[in-house]
Amino acid sequence: MSAHELGDHFTRYALNLRFRYRRETERSYRPERGWVRDLHTRGAWVELPERLATRSVLAIALETPVGELPLVAHVAWTCSGLRDAPYLHGFRFTGITSACRDRLRVLLARETPRVPIRLYCGLAATCRQKGNGCPAVAGTIRDLGESGACVRLPDRVPPGTALQISTHTLYGPITADAEVVWADPAARLPRGASYRHGLRFLRLHPASDLPLRALLDGLR
Repeated sequence: MSAHELGDHFTRYALNLRFRYRRETERSYRPERGWVRDLHTRGAWVELPERLATRSVLAIALETPVGELPLVAHVAWTCSGLRDAPYLHGFRFTGITSACRDRLRVLLARETPRVPIRLYCGLAATCRQKGNGCPAVAGTIRDLGESGACVRLPDRVPPGTALQISTHTLYGPITADAEVVWADPAARLPRGASYRHGLRFLRLHPASDLPLRALLDGLR
């Protein structure tokens, strides 16, 4: 297998693309659109305004700089722990022609850097405010990079707060000391909804470097 084919198989790239979608049995696209957040030639991680069942078959149309790219996608998984929209789903592309695969490769070469810099995900995490004896709070990491993460938490934590964040992966635990850089404004959210927070890593614990690197390098 060539290096290019290995890259197609293993490497996902973080990017933002709008797309239209409909069930394969429907004639017209849904009025609301979805966002591709993480893409490679075999599938994608996407945000949808609704939760779809696994094994659903969709016709999608990616919005690219040179026109729409039609694809067929099977819903491989959905993140059931998210109670508020947008909902995270995993797509697996099927029936891709050589022409469509070439267009995807051109799109990735044009829209992304050589290596992934931000991984869109749905990892369960715990956060603990440092130095005040507060209990750990469960949250969800929505994207992850070398220097920080976006995490959803049930309560708003003010910017400037020092936290320790931990998550478990197939490659081992990741733990980091972090600072809240930004947070969603205080608002009355629907029941079960959560606030987004942007965290900057101040110190990555030594044993966490390899698991983080494996995730960002797309080895899954």
